[in-house]
Amino acid sequence: MANPDAVETPLVVVGTDGSEHGDRAVARAAEAAARCGARLRVVHAIRVPMATPGFEPVEPNEATRRAAEELVKDAAAAALRRHPDLAVEAGVGYGLPGDALLAAAEGAILLVAGSRGRGGFAGLLLGSVSRFLTARTPCPLLIVRGEYGAPAGTGPGGTDVLLGVQGDGDERAVRAAFEAARAWRLPVHAVHAWSWPGYAGLAGPSDADMRAVSEVHATALAGALGQSRARFPDVEVRADSVMADAAGTLVEASAGSALAVVGVRHRRGPLRHWVGHVAATAIEHAHCPVLVVPLE
Repeated sequence: MANPDAVETPLVVVGTDGSEHGDRAVARAAEAAARCGARLRVVHAIRVPMATPGFEPVEPNEATRRAAEELVKDAAAAALRRHPDLAVEAGVGYGLPGDALLAAAEGAILLVAGSRGRGGFAGLLLGSVSRFLTARTPCPLLIVRGEYGAPAGTGPGGTDVLLGVQGDGDERAVRAAFEAARAWRLPVHAVHAWSWPGYAGLAGPSDADMRAVSEVHATALAGALGQSRARFPDVEVRADSVMADAAGTLVEASAGSALAVVGVRHRRGPLRHWVGHVAATAIEHAHCPVLVVPLE
């Protein structure tokens, strides 16, 4: 009989496709699982054509299944070589990669996926696995990309943990950034970018108006960081409140960072597939891994 007071070992889930990007994701997921005492689940999805009315569903052939099983076994073995004491399991899902990863990540504390980091118009196409997961993930989602996409063996690389602050309601993302910064002994670089709130005439805002609005946003940023600053007094913080495009500012600031943290609010109904501009830009174009933290 199971002990009702027993605490289940936390779970970290990572998706891989056998590519270099998938290998980097597995390495980062294994490092995260080892650091927090979690077990690791490595998942690969076999794409199965959608069933067509009047026809039997198409099942993957035996060769495809064997290749998928070998792929996840090899990935699990690579994780164990890095962390011999890690509890690792490997599994194969069927269907779209995003659906398979979400199903495997039920109850997980972290979901990890790789990113090819396309630029230009290709990077703006809807339907990528990263965007799909960002819009739906129930737990923090790490998109492994950029120069510091995989651990170097001595640390995550980078000089700080970058935090994009929107305003009220960011507590989960703020705390996640501070937790990562403490674990890696890095400072937090908190960035709050804002736009002018209304029409200021042809001459633009006066110096007094600019100071007043700037002070409001600086105060909002300080308030958003206050609780975590008190909780993590050993974490150094640099806070910048600037009038600029939020997405572009975050991407530019991510150069040299070990991690960028952004919060997302999941939507319902027709907008459930939609990802906010800042989060979408970060997961496609940041120069470092991006941790997406659901705020609701």
